[in-house]
Formats: sequence, structure tokens, C-alpha cells
Amino acid sequence: MPARVWQTLAGLIVLLLLAVLGLDQWQARHGESSLFGLPWPAIADVPPTIGYEPRRLRLRAQPVSLSDAPPNGTRVAVIVNQLEAQREVLEALRDLGRPVTVALLPGSTSTAVARGAARSGMEVLLDLPMEPYGYPQLDPGPGTLLMSMSQEEIRRAVARQLDSLPGVAGVTNYMGSKLTEDRARIHTVLEVLAARHLFLVDAFTSNLSIAYDEAKRVGVRAARRQMLIDVTRGESGERAGWDEVAGWAERRGEVIVLAPAQPSTARLLREYIGRWEARGLRLVPVSELAR
Repeated sequence: MPARVWQTLAGLIVLLLLAVLGLDQWQARHGESSLFGLPWPAIADVPPTIGYEPRRLRLRAQPVSLSDAPPNGTRVAVIVNQLEAQREVLEALRDLGRPVTVALLPGSTSTAVARGAARSGMEVLLDLPMEPYGYPQLDPGPGTLLMSMSQEEIRRAVARQLDSLPGVAGVTNYMGSKLTEDRARIHTVLEVLAARHLFLVDAFTSNLSIAYDEAKRVGVRAARRQMLIDVTRGESGERAGWDEVAGWAERRGEVIVLAPAQPSTARLLREYIGRWEARGLRLVPVSELAR
């Protein structure tokens, strides 16, 4: 066979292999298993949105194990954060009459918001600011847990911030791509949570975060965020995220969604909750998914 024919066949084979790998990556990024066991990053690794630093992407993401999912129905937990200056969004969320979870940064404004949310039966988390890569140019704000702090300083800071938001059910991290990769400092945070019988939701701002795995190792109830609603592209971007929630939940049995508060948040949630319930999905407090 002429050399030119061999070269053409080789080129076609290479193109076919690239197409198969591209399809395999697309499937893995949308929640299915890789046909070849390749560690494609999941779509949860697509950064970022307002208030979140770009994630340090690596080859291997660490999604929640499907074997952990309980067999009692398909569940969706929605955490809405950045509500401190969004009182009208909180009011609209309360009007939904559904168990939406809210996450609040420490501060005097948050205390009043937390009380109002708790009175409405909403679950409240402390949105604990932690040092990201790029600090101080990228600054989570007052009360940030820093890598330069000693373990005792971190312990006192976490306790002080929890005391400022009485009645919180658990804690999640705000930013924190750097600190959530540090075992010693995360362990110190978990010690405080364990003493107060609180759970952790790893916001997964770095796919090298060890916060969820460390919590499981030491026996603290924990969960990990899978989806992050992108509000940087306006309502079209938000809808693109909400459109994927049902598929994620049905593939895994459950999904945790993090959504920064926007004027459109409650309106879109009302629309999508109706769709989810029509498909047999249940909206639940995030504590129900913490194990």
C-alpha cells in the first residue's frame, strides 16, 4: 500500500481517537463515568462567580462518592449566600415556603439577617471567610482566617464568629482556596465545629481542598458543594446553571447548589422548584445531606 495511503489512514485514526476522547471528556464533565477511567475534571470545577476566586485546577477532581448517596429519593439542597446587603432577596426566599439554606458572613448586619431567616424556618450557615490564593489582592473581608495565624488564633477566631451568629446549623467556607488545602488549619476549624456539634459544607473553591475528606476522617458531619451558579453573565448565566440541577441530582441521587444572592434568585428558584417537584425531586435543608 502506498505511503500516502498509510499516512491518510493514520491521520483518520488520530482524528477518531481525538473525537472519542473529546466525547469521553464531555460525558465526564456532565456527571457520567469516563469510559476509560480517565480523571477528567467535573463541570463543578468551572470557575468562578462574584465573590469567588478562580479555582486552582488540577487533573483530578474529588466529587462526592455515589456510594454515599442514600436511597430515599432525589434531593436538592440550595445554599444562597452574600445576603448581608440583600434584605429584599431574603424576604423573597422566605416567601417561597421551601427549605432554602442561607449562608452569612460574620458581622453585625448578618446577625439580624440570621435571626430573621431562622424565625422563618430557614437553615442558616456561617460563611466563614478563609484565605485564598492571591491574598491580599483577593480579600474575603473582615475576620478572614489566615495562613499566618497560629492554630490557637484560628480556634479563637472561629469561636468568635460563631458566637456572633447564634443558632447557625453549620459552617461553609467563603473563598479559602489556600487554607482549605492545609490539613492542620482545617483540622483546627473542625475541632471547634465538633465541640459545638456543627457540620461543615466544603464550598470546594479549590479542587485540592481536603476540608470534606478531613471532616469525614475525624468524624465531623460534612457535605461538599457540587454546583455553583454563575451570576457574572446575568440571568442567562444563572438559568444555564439552574437548568443543569435536575440532571445532576438525578444522576447522583442528590446535589448541593451554591448561589450568590441576586435580585433574580428567588424568582428563578420559584420557577425551577416547580419543575424539580414535577420530576419528583425534593428541596431539602443542606443539613440533610451532611453525613
